[in-house]
Amino acid sequence: MSDIQPKSTIISPQRRQLLKLGVLTGASGAVAIATGNAGKVVAAGRPNPKADIEIINGAIQLEQRAVNTYMAAAENNLLPTKAFLDVAVQFAQDHTNHRDRLKRVVSQVFKGEPAGTENLGTFPIPKNVLTGGEAEVLRYALTLEMIASKAYLDFITNKLTSEGAKNVAATIMPVESMHAAVFRTVLMAVLNEKGLPMDDKIVPHSFLSEEPTPPVPVA
Repeated sequence: MSDIQPKSTIISPQRRQLLKLGVLTGASGAVAIATGNAGKVVAAGRPNPKADIEIINGAIQLEQRAVNTYMAAAENNLLPTKAFLDVAVQFAQDHTNHRDRLKRVVSQVFKGEPAGTENLGTFPIPKNVLTGGEAEVLRYALTLEMIASKAYLDFITNKLTSEGAKNVAATIMPVESMHAAVFRTVLMAVLNEKGLPMDDKIVPHSFLSEEPTPPVPVA
């Protein structure tokens, strides 16, 4: 049996530069360069740990408010259907895990002080959500999860400056968008609710960046 000889590998100058930049900029930078979006990464300048801590601490408190809001909905019987309640409890646990991971990033990666999460309360809950039945509760939850998805996208693409901070935000963002997709699917496919953007699609847009950011609900 003849030996199988490996083919010679020729790395183009462009590919070599990409690999070199990947080593220098980390995973998110390499992806941005490969997709033609290197401008923001290159222009971001030096990491700013103080600014990143402030952003992450804000996210910690938002995650805690999300936990509080889901638990308030559960405790006040706003989701009487067990399947919907089970989803809300699971998502509350996801937000708890996000909060805890963000706290570890602040304390272990940046050697900073994580934001406090005591006595934060819930997000503002409009009256129509409190009195309008499960469909309004789920529509409200969809709004909050979409706001969260867009916030993490903004953190990654525009605000965070260090690789460690971007990496944790990049692991949280898709979970938030999956939460939104679940609520949208329930509203459209199970409850046949209307009034959502692009009612004919479960996933309205091909890119999260094209999704409009809903206004923050007011009580």
